[in-house]
Amino acid sequence: MSRVTTTTRPAAVLARWDEAYSRLVAPRPSGLPNLAVVFVIPTLFTIVTAILVVLGISGTSEGIYWGTFGTGRDPALLAGEPRAIRSDEWLVQSSWIVSQVQQGFPVLNGAFPGGMDATIQNDLPSGDWSTAFRPHVIGFLLFPIDNGMAIRWWLPALGLLIAAYLFVVSLLPRDPLAAAALALGVLLSPILQWWFLPTTLWPVVFAFAAMATVVCALRTRRRWVNWGMATLSGYIAVTMAMSIYVPFMVPAVLAVVFFAIGAVLFEWKARRQRVVPVLARLVPLAVAAAAAAAVLVAWILTRLDTVEAVTSTVYPGERLELTGQASTAASIVALFSGPFQRALVNGTYDVLGPNQSEASTPIMIVAFLLVPMLWAALARSKRVAEGIDYMLLAVVAAVGVVFAFLVIPGWDSVAHLLFIDRTTGARVRLAFAILGVVGAVLLVRRLRAIERKTPWLLVGASLALVALATAVIWLFLDRNGSMAPVGSRMWLVSTFFIGLTVLWLARARPLLGGISLLLATGAVAWGVNPLYVGVFDLRETEIGEEVARIALDAPDADWVGVGGYVPTAVLLSSGVNSFNGVQTYPPEEMWVSIDPSGRYEDRWNRLANVNWVEGGGEPTVENPARDQIVVSFDSCSDFAQETIEFVLTDLEIDQACLREVVAAVEGPSTTRIYEVTGR
Repeated sequence: MSRVTTTTRPAAVLARWDEAYSRLVAPRPSGLPNLAVVFVIPTLFTIVTAILVVLGISGTSEGIYWGTFGTGRDPALLAGEPRAIRSDEWLVQSSWIVSQVQQGFPVLNGAFPGGMDATIQNDLPSGDWSTAFRPHVIGFLLFPIDNGMAIRWWLPALGLLIAAYLFVVSLLPRDPLAAAALALGVLLSPILQWWFLPTTLWPVVFAFAAMATVVCALRTRRRWVNWGMATLSGYIAVTMAMSIYVPFMVPAVLAVVFFAIGAVLFEWKARRQRVVPVLARLVPLAVAAAAAAAVLVAWILTRLDTVEAVTSTVYPGERLELTGQASTAASIVALFSGPFQRALVNGTYDVLGPNQSEASTPIMIVAFLLVPMLWAALARSKRVAEGIDYMLLAVVAAVGVVFAFLVIPGWDSVAHLLFIDRTTGARVRLAFAILGVVGAVLLVRRLRAIERKTPWLLVGASLALVALATAVIWLFLDRNGSMAPVGSRMWLVSTFFIGLTVLWLARARPLLGGISLLLATGAVAWGVNPLYVGVFDLRETEIGEEVARIALDAPDADWVGVGGYVPTAVLLSSGVNSFNGVQTYPPEEMWVSIDPSGRYEDRWNRLANVNWVEGGGEPTVENPARDQIVVSFDSCSDFAQETIEFVLTDLEIDQACLREVVAAVEGPSTTRIYEVTGR
């Protein structure tokens, strides 16, 4: 009787586990993943998200207000720190959401005189039918505001994780763990963390969902799969489009278009299938696109006046970007500054951009993999008859178009036809985050299909490019006095894992490559956003309660907030009639009151934050930035005497026509309410 030695037992156990795992992840005959692969990991993502939602935990930076109203450590702050630069999230959109909650989710929000269409601006919950296509805000209609805010924060992120995961396993059905790692790596990309908003995340969700739909359509004839995926992609397309923020949509749509063209060419040319049947498989996606377009047309036609008001603004109006705007050395360095992005978390951005958000960029994996991708696309196998990989070539072409838009001037008319000039140099970087995963997955698929590995010489060249790029960026930053290289040494860690990502992916090891990418992005982007319990509800502060008390006695009174951002946020959250806040378009009634002659129309006819400062005489309007409107306030002016009843301010104002009503001291600050008196 033979005996099994102790040295063979571990090998036997591993072999059995490997066999069991292979059976578990075995793809369907079509080559698509089985149901266990499709559902198990997305279910885990969903469970984690549900726990965060139930606990009311989000990544909001509303804890900024604690510095005004609290002392000591904010008890709602679980980890990290609130980011002032994320004001689009904590000041603008969150204040408008609370205003909607306060007013009962109206279609026309009454915070501004004349009202603002809540179905267009700032992705708000309302009673309008279009809210059905904004799943991230439906939670406000069903649950307390803390849980609603958590849903708004995490649902787009969950959508990104699931869509990216499904795309990866549609091409690599035996690699669900690698797909999960790659999906998490995308979510932790610095550009997504610093721009973490539904308007940024839904385009990425759409891109991966649409590309997964293309793969399914070309792999299986199961109608319920194709129509189901197409319907989901069409729904997400509407969700994305209703954000009306085009600059992040353009790079996502560009990635989808190039991938779809490459996939069709691959089936037609490489697999030698007739082009008409190949295109016929995409009919469900085309029908979904047409249905999405019909929904959007109905949405536009039912609020055409608002759309016209938005499009006729001075800013953004029809904002077009010229080609070659990022051709300077500083811009190229900023684009490849991924390993140094930890410096942004520590408050250093100097040479990289005007602020942390504008300086953020993806880890440029796709650029470092271009040589292996080109080699693999053209390489052949003696045993496997698979032609040129047009999908890989399409990714390379997409990368080339985006690079050309950034660094090569003089082809604006062509860029306009491609719609790429509707984005900006900073926003178009989002394409590289998407194409990095697409290129990596297609590279691994191709290497496995032709049963080859990228030659070590080419792998070495790619690794040398990683090292060279980091060295050049470090040298440039150091010579220009940037603190980024010394603000954090994490660039060494990130560069190391970027190199490992390139190595493992080029050698067709997606799990190790995905883990390395996750570590590379996590090293520089983890902690950008805090973990925060609930909402910092300004209505529950002492000054918020005083505003509510006065509004109860004088519900039709008009208010002005003078000073910093706090008066504006308090008034907007309280839902009272005020002249403060971010306007998507100028409410006519409001600006006729302020500027009856239209003298300053070019300064207030824009998407901008409207704030007030002390001044003399009738209101004057200035633009310290293109998205900022500052108006002067004199309580004895005709405008104030005829229109304004109360002033909320974080200043002590000495004007003849003001009488102090309340002085609320909270934390280190004092906020006052004045009543406008007669001259």
